[in-house]
Amino acid sequence: MPELLGQHELITVPSYRLITVRDQDCDAGVGVDEAIVRAGTAVVASTDYELVISCAQDLLPVSVRLEAWSSQPAETDEPDWSTPQVFELECPTGLLVIGSPTGEATETNLPAGPGIYALSVVHQAREQALAARQDVLEHEDITGRVFALVEAQPGGFERYRIRMWLTGPLPDDEDEDEDEQERV
Repeated sequence: MPELLGQHELITVPSYRLITVRDQDCDAGVGVDEAIVRAGTAVVASTDYELVISCAQDLLPVSVRLEAWSSQPAETDEPDWSTPQVFELECPTGLLVIGSPTGEATETNLPAGPGIYALSVVHQAREQALAARQDVLEHEDITGRVFALVEAQPGGFERYRIRMWLTGPLPDDEDEDEDEQERV
């Protein structure tokens, strides 16, 4: 039976409307531009090295909760949450960086350590966040309105939940070299 091994939550205002999740050693940005474009339509996309979430707005806080599981958890039919999207992420160190480009970021250790992980991502309240953003923009005192809304809903307006579990070890460097040679 799947067991929740740990969880971490980040509440932040997303710079450039983006939240990313990656291993600390996967920072080369390979394929990230394409993933950002895909996330603009699908909300979430991945390069297999970095997960990209395109938030609905960038004026109000969003909540990102990361849950590490011992194995694939059962999907629950929760009202108001989106259909899960599943991705794969390579984590060579097991130290994840969750954050926003040029914005706030935090790190968390994966209890199962390095390896290849499956990630199931759901979201909720994107439409409400857009409505709150519009409400802010229609007020003369934008800063005061943002402050009032944040005080009224301190846990973030739109919410994202990432459930992840280890699916296997990282490929050997020799296996990667052979795969690369076959592609050439």
